[in-house]
Amino acid sequence: MQPLETLSAALTLITIALMLIRLSVRLPLRIASILMVVVFAMQVLLEGPHWQLFPMYFACFVVLFFMALGRRWWQGSITLVAIAVLVLTGSTVLVSWMMPMFKLPKPTGPYVVGTHILYLVDTSRNEENGPSPSGKRELVVQAWYPADRPSFFASQLENYQRRKEVTLRASYRAVLKTNSYKDAAIQHGGPFPVLIYNPSWMGERTEGTFQMEELASHGFFVVGVDHTFFGGLVEFPDGRVEDSHLAPNLGNFEHSTVEEQWSLGGKYVRIEAQDDIFVLNQLQEMNQNPESTWYHKLDMSRVGALGFSIGGAAAEQMAYQDSRVKAALDMDGWSFGDVGIHGLAKPLMVIFEDLRQTVPTTVQLHTDSIPERRKWEFSAEDFDHVMGGLRKNGGYLLFIAGTRHVDFSDRSLLSPMRSLTGAGTLDPGRAHTIINAYTVAFFSHVLNGQDEPLLDASRAPFPEVEFAHFGGDQP
Repeated sequence: MQPLETLSAALTLITIALMLIRLSVRLPLRIASILMVVVFAMQVLLEGPHWQLFPMYFACFVVLFFMALGRRWWQGSITLVAIAVLVLTGSTVLVSWMMPMFKLPKPTGPYVVGTHILYLVDTSRNEENGPSPSGKRELVVQAWYPADRPSFFASQLENYQRRKEVTLRASYRAVLKTNSYKDAAIQHGGPFPVLIYNPSWMGERTEGTFQMEELASHGFFVVGVDHTFFGGLVEFPDGRVEDSHLAPNLGNFEHSTVEEQWSLGGKYVRIEAQDDIFVLNQLQEMNQNPESTWYHKLDMSRVGALGFSIGGAAAEQMAYQDSRVKAALDMDGWSFGDVGIHGLAKPLMVIFEDLRQTVPTTVQLHTDSIPERRKWEFSAEDFDHVMGGLRKNGGYLLFIAGTRHVDFSDRSLLSPMRSLTGAGTLDPGRAHTIINAYTVAFFSHVLNGQDEPLLDASRAPFPEVEFAHFGGDQP
């Protein structure tokens, strides 16, 4: 629980305890009740109201209601009232532990982080994946970048997601604060290298905020792309909200073969890569526009792409198609598209989850379950593609022991109960530290030309990491 949540719960229990012991002096009870109301108000204003706290809000109301009636009205029923308040407050504590207002790690770089949301329309492409009022491909993207520190009174930390872009269950994320200042002015230095980030299939542009903020704090201008109709809820300026209910079920082998999944994945990876190229074109125009706040702040000679899950394949595909993109990072994504077939003759880093979840065993390849067998056959083919490309063109390969697929996103932070998140046995904070360390080192090396000992180490300094550096044209 966050500090004011914890203090609110404590003051509620203290107030009901004072009512229980029936103090002859009413001053302590009045002081406790006033403090309770003040702290609750501060919690709502500073941390934001959210459904996990509704039982405790009601408990506060119950306490104040019976206090307003006067002692002679609640003396006979105070025990029942106390039990009800205890149950309500306890429910809030339990639910807040299971699904907390999670905390993103503080960025470690020297820069303050700003963030800004943009709406873009690609008039050169007709929208064929869902309804569009203009008939053209519409995108919402979000930038994270090195920023000037705002003044105390002008500063506002951005919320994790917008209200229309969350479900009822996830509504608390619309008041959860990030480490990024909303619409802050870009840092007076620069120009900064540019990175394009792709989320997972049916994921959101914000799902890798832990990584976006870290990269921005180290001097990168990062843009997360919501691929319309392939991701989560996306709000457009006219109030529309689109989702991914029309998207095919990629990775589901119940009714499709390995070959069909390769073909289907390749189709959508190319669409996402085209989205990325359009976004990069728009950034290039903004960089040349004197009226843009990002005028001459973006170094278009230093561009990279990264992504999680299918977003990793989209990053590779973008790098394959666009000569401006100098390097790609694929985080636990199958290599749909041209790179899986031909490899990538540019710097490439591939980070996989635990080796046991990536490379199938003989038993898994011969399981009786046809969908499971197809999935492992697909994984085996994909790993062969990755290894073939790295041996031919060079690059970096990592496995992080104890991680699972979701550990490459913020989702592993949503609950300490791994059964709810699907996270691996490695602590999510530790997993994110490792992912961020290699991400920053990779792009600092290939785009900024910096010496990065982490990439030269014959043995990874993290015991959880199995690391390999390929020089290219290896047998």
